[in-house]
Amino acid sequence: MISFSPQSAIGRLLLLRTIAILIQLILVLAAAFWFDKSIELLPVLTVIAVESCFQLFSVFAYRKTSEAAPSGMMLQLLADIIFMTILLSLSGGASNAFVSMLIIPIVIAAVTLPSQFVLVIALSSLVAYGYLFVTMGAHHLHHMDMQLHFKGMWANFVLSVIIVVMVVMAMAKQLRIREQSLAKVREKQLKNEQLIALGSAAAQATHQLATPLANIHLLFEEFKEDHPTHPALDDMGKAIQSCKEQLDLFRSQTEKFKSTQVFGVQSTAEILAELTTLMALQFPEQVLNIEEDIEASVTDDPMLIPALLNIFSNAAQANDKTNAKDICVSSKIENNKWALTITDHGPGIDPKKMERLGHTIVKSESGLGMALVLSHASIERLKGNIQLENHPQFGATTKIVLPIKIKKP
Repeated sequence: MISFSPQSAIGRLLLLRTIAILIQLILVLAAAFWFDKSIELLPVLTVIAVESCFQLFSVFAYRKTSEAAPSGMMLQLLADIIFMTILLSLSGGASNAFVSMLIIPIVIAAVTLPSQFVLVIALSSLVAYGYLFVTMGAHHLHHMDMQLHFKGMWANFVLSVIIVVMVVMAMAKQLRIREQSLAKVREKQLKNEQLIALGSAAAQATHQLATPLANIHLLFEEFKEDHPTHPALDDMGKAIQSCKEQLDLFRSQTEKFKSTQVFGVQSTAEILAELTTLMALQFPEQVLNIEEDIEASVTDDPMLIPALLNIFSNAAQANDKTNAKDICVSSKIENNKWALTITDHGPGIDPKKMERLGHTIVKSESGLGMALVLSHASIERLKGNIQLENHPQFGATTKIVLPIKIKKP
């Protein structure tokens, strides 16, 4: 079964070579039997047969490859140059009307290969043309004083090679840059669509939970009046109060986004203090070991604390899997940016999911990774980035980097 696509570079090259072999065979037979040209038929057919065997071998070699490496493509093009040079040398050399076909491998290389491989192919074609010119028979050179004409053809070929290498390579580079830019735009658009869907779902869930939560609170008050000494009252009250605080926080953040006010700055010490308080409420069994070198200031954005809290919560949930209690937090200034590092003592992150985490929704035993996707979006909106890696000894390390802001007097 052949895996490579006809739309791939190696697929197109093998298809073109198949067509070229058929055209070569037709032209040779037509020249020998129709136009009565004096062609050494047996050597030419032998070269075409060898080229056909090489083509079959190439198809077999790349049958399970979706795309060839640049070095493999270069070797394929060099083989084409060799076969064309031998066929041309057996049919008139540089005087053959098809000698300009040596420029085709250069065009293919300029579009599909890096610059260093293109230069190798271009130099090989020039050497091949030079060889055909030097080994051309004397009757071709002196007949009707054609020596100057053939030298002009050689100079024209060299100039064509230079133009193709410079122009086509530049165009191919621009196309590759444009394709990469379009791919990034499509990826960002898809991510934004996912974030909008998540935001809509969160807003709808929050709206739908408000009324049931109010009813639960009324039932709790009635239950408290009827059973004032019940041991579950404290736990129930704390849970209901936590839910109300989360809903109020969501509403306040929504109001901040609706307003047109310009956000100020917030010190990293205040951020860490707030995160410590929130973690103590949500994960009281976890211990934050915070190491802070120098205090700095970052943008006071309403989504910064929730984004960081998601990462701290992931660390706490990872610790729960191994019954660990410590979360190591490091706050430093690196390259004039705030670097916040969180290291848990959990089982670590699956390397297969590492690259996709935070960029797309990744299904796992603990969820879909939506919290990390939202955290990535919030941090990137603040011109920062998040880096994930497994710790050499234990757990996983998450590093958040944010630009430092200067407080205005």
